[in-house]
Amino acid sequence: MKHILFITSVLCFLIFPLKGIAQDTDEATNSDGSIIVGARVGGSFSQFAQPGTVITGNIGAFGRYEALPYMQVQLDLGYDVFGGGRTDLNRELPEPANTTQAGILTQLEYLNRQVFFHSVAGRLSARFSLPELNGAAVQPRLIVGGNLNYIFRGRENRDQYMVFDDGSRIILSNDWEEVGADYKSINLGAHFGLGIDFNLTNGETFSVEFIYDRGFTDLNNITIGQPENIEVIRTNRFGISFTYTILNF
Repeated sequence: MKHILFITSVLCFLIFPLKGIAQDTDEATNSDGSIIVGARVGGSFSQFAQPGTVITGNIGAFGRYEALPYMQVQLDLGYDVFGGGRTDLNRELPEPANTTQAGILTQLEYLNRQVFFHSVAGRLSARFSLPELNGAAVQPRLIVGGNLNYIFRGRENRDQYMVFDDGSRIILSNDWEEVGADYKSINLGAHFGLGIDFNLTNGETFSVEFIYDRGFTDLNNITIGQPENIEVIRTNRFGISFTYTILNF
């Protein structure tokens, strides 16, 4: 909840200065200079360089500024979850090995590993279109820009395969672990894609966006250990989002 309140406060802080800038620009250039504020929700297929894709979601708000007849500048702020699969890990057990009611644990392997990052996301985009299409019922857009995620939580989901000295074996499925300390908290990236604006008869705009997002940061914060733990972690995502305008200044 505190992260959602933070996002809302920052968006409000940014909207009112932008409104003043838009008015000044409109007077100086006679451009449209309008600012649109709205809500967004979406989902994405997210993965690292390793095999394994996870389906995640995001929610937030946006401010959209009509900078030129053929270009909008859009700022998105929101709550974003992303991640991916990681290589199976055969844990090196300490000596003496752990003990349980079933006996002495001789082998521990993490299978089907998936990592989920919870973050506050900011995205700045330029949305290009043809001036001749302004005001059309359906308006396609080319979208390019950069993005930043502040990761405040990391969780790993996996199955645990355990073997004991008496020959017994156990699989514990759907085990979760907090792993935020193993990863960096800032992820920088870039994105591009296509959008379709549907200009409705009530004056509002409903948009669908198809975006590919590439992360530049190696998120792995572990530099020493088993090869499965020190592999490079960079994000690749393809997402679909839906936006709807709420306010128009």
